[in-house]
Amino acid sequence: MRYSDLAISLDMVNRHYQEPNRNRYESRYYWEELYELIAAAGFHAIEIPFEPVWNFGGRSGVPFTQYTIEAKYGNVDNYRSFLRERGIERVAGVYFNPGFFMRNDSLDFYFGAAGHFAGLALEHAVSLGASYFNLSITPAYGLVKNYHPDMDNLVPGFIDRTLELVHKLADRAKDAGINLSLRNEYWSLMRGEAIEQVADRLPVGALIDIDTANLHLSGIDLPGFIARNAARIGSVHLTDTAFEDTDETWTTPNPEFPASRATQVFRDIGQGSVDLPGSLRALADIDYAGEITVSCRQTRDPMRALLRARSWLHKQGSALH
Repeated sequence: MRYSDLAISLDMVNRHYQEPNRNRYESRYYWEELYELIAAAGFHAIEIPFEPVWNFGGRSGVPFTQYTIEAKYGNVDNYRSFLRERGIERVAGVYFNPGFFMRNDSLDFYFGAAGHFAGLALEHAVSLGASYFNLSITPAYGLVKNYHPDMDNLVPGFIDRTLELVHKLADRAKDAGINLSLRNEYWSLMRGEAIEQVADRLPVGALIDIDTANLHLSGIDLPGFIARNAARIGSVHLTDTAFEDTDETWTTPNPEFPASRATQVFRDIGQGSVDLPGSLRALADIDYAGEITVSCRQTRDPMRALLRARSWLHKQGSALH
């Protein structure tokens, strides 16, 4: 893997807390200019977050569902051709967080909606020719507990139903020839090493995503975790943080935005304290040859994040050969 082969996630653009304003963000021209700037910054692959909300937002230019892509480009093949013309050679992966549907006291609602839209997201990843489909394995613990105060008693059953969903998706992913890769945020019900405790219950086709900041925040030794799970790694996200969870922020309903401190959890890569070089060396030691995606999901400035990421990667180039 060369540093020029790494993908960058479009999660670096978020209308909730940064420029551009909503009118620009939802316009096709904004994204089409961004693709050219991504390529100019040396990234020729992207990850697309799948956000079902855009299925209900009219003819949005936000390329985060198959519906919106077809509304603007006619079909997915036209969109992929357009990307190549702008210097984006491939869609590395699609990411979906079903926590969007944890919004009431019905677990049937959550699992029904999560299963339905995860299926759509997987189909979208396949149609885009992606290498992996990345799924957040559970919503935030504190978010679930907000709607289910007895959550601690429900955790075993919740995990059982989650694994049932994963089994169904794994079969579909296997048939489609795409990696199903489970992302385990530091606020998850299976945070950190806990996911290893259910590894023997995961289907053969369900792999693990290495998200460096989230593992770091869970107190994980990154090189050790990578070495132990070498055969299970389906995708890698280079993420960074300088945050230290000293007051169990992970148990709150919105842990990505700590209520007790005027801070944010994630930073542009190279701006935090995660052992990213050590992680890259550990991946090289196991001869990992899959996708590595740079994620700057809380950046205040997407254009600066692109340049920061490229500058940092240039400095680490030898670790990726």
